[in-house]
Order: sequence, then structure tokens, then C-alpha cells
Amino acid sequence: MSTPSTAGSFVRTLQLTAAPSGQARDIIVRVGLPEPDPTPGGDFRVFIEIHGFGEPYARHFHGVDELQAFLGGCWLVSRILPALTPLNSRLTWLDGDDLGFDQGART
Repeated sequence: MSTPSTAGSFVRTLQLTAAPSGQARDIIVRVGLPEPDPTPGGDFRVFIEIHGFGEPYARHFHGVDELQAFLGGCWLVSRILPALTPLNSRLTWLDGDDLGFDQGART
């Protein structure tokens, strides 16, 4: 999948601690700034990228306005990260389990 430019993105670095070794590595999450969707009749979209799990995850999330696209993208990240995290591993941000992406946003 081709990767659009990441300029104008919010970036958060998480720590993945693998079990049973206890080795940690960085997981990089980028949520792009909202932009108009170029498809006819499209509204807005954000580009989401997650790197550090092996295969990068990258896709657009769409919303009817900039805020819905951005908040929905953050909400999607909060749902995708557990699916990508290996069994018995721990994903943290600032040494805590709250990764800071799901702040009540619902689409």
C-alpha cells in the first residue's frame, strides 16, 4: 500500500513489551490532519498509520466533517491496536495502559 506524506500528522510513540522476554520496542502511531476526501461526494478523511508490529497498518478513515474524521480515526486506532498486539504482550504509553486514543469518540 502506498503511504501518503506524514507531514501534518499527530504522532504518538507507544511501548510494546513482549512476553516472556520482557524486551520493549517502539510502536509509532500517526493520525493525519483531516483533509477533503477527493472522491466525488466524499466528505473528509484522515490517514492512519501504525508501524512497529511487522506489517505496517495504513488506511483512511472518513467522516462527514473534519472533527468526525479525526475523532473517528483516533477511535479506530484504539480498536486496531489490541488486534495487532501479540498475545501476552503489553502496550503502554507513558508507562500506563491508557493509550490516550479513545476519549469517548463514537462514530
